[in-house]
Amino acid sequence: MTRAFAAPLTAVDHVERTGLDAVTAVKRITADDPYLGGHYPHLTIYPGVFSVETVYQAARAEVLRDRAGATATLVAVDSVSFRAPLLPGDTLRAECTLSEVEDGRVTVRATCKRSDGQTAAKVRMTLAVREDQP
Repeated sequence: MTRAFAAPLTAVDHVERTGLDAVTAVKRITADDPYLGGHYPHLTIYPGVFSVETVYQAARAEVLRDRAGATATLVAVDSVSFRAPLLPGDTLRAECTLSEVEDGRVTVRATCKRSDGQTAAKVRMTLAVREDQP
């Protein structure tokens, strides 16, 4: 039996640097996104875990921006609170603040907002950053 797997999710359309340790990721949710059709049969909704992925992709891009050859790995989703659904036509804005802590770890705190400004999710995660080894 063969299995088909979805292509990697592009959970960010673009990332804007909004401060020294802050970025905002933008993801437009469209009805024809292939993963939306079967999430809920009678309500097309952006899966909550994809909001977490949006935060991860944005934070990873910022952490690696000036670190050629480094890697950033998600090591913990410390907390997630889903507060409102994201629907086709919404634009997700994930406002992320990054704080470097000991041992090459970065804590990310994010508020994900819908087009109408309502908070859709709050996420806190930890990334492990490994610099390129000589």
